[in-house]
Amino acid sequence: MNRLTKVGGAVVGVGAGVAAVLWLMRDKLSGPAVEPVTVDDAPAFRVPPPPTKRTAPVDDLSDVTGIGPVYRARLGEAGIDSFAALAAADAESVAEAAGVPVDRAQAWIEQAAGLAG
Repeated sequence: MNRLTKVGGAVVGVGAGVAAVLWLMRDKLSGPAVEPVTVDDAPAFRVPPPPTKRTAPVDDLSDVTGIGPVYRARLGEAGIDSFAALAAADAESVAEAAGVPVDRAQAWIEQAAGLAG
């Protein structure tokens, strides 16, 4: 009985080993079940658009006394992003774009004219 147990255990162990090897090699033996992917089925990735290139260098409007990050952003939204653009603008449109009094906008325009030239 002791010998039968040893032989039986060996057979079961070898059988389990063969089964494990076959299980690990199942893709190589049967070939993977892969379906071809068409262009329509391909995942769509969100790719950010390339940054826009500016043709002219942009001046830092915060060099003008009284213009900080908020006013610079407001003027940029209005298309005023350089000293020359600020110097060429009229005081009323600058005041409206930045939300400041006209006399402050006029002072900015005078400073920008000095910095642009």
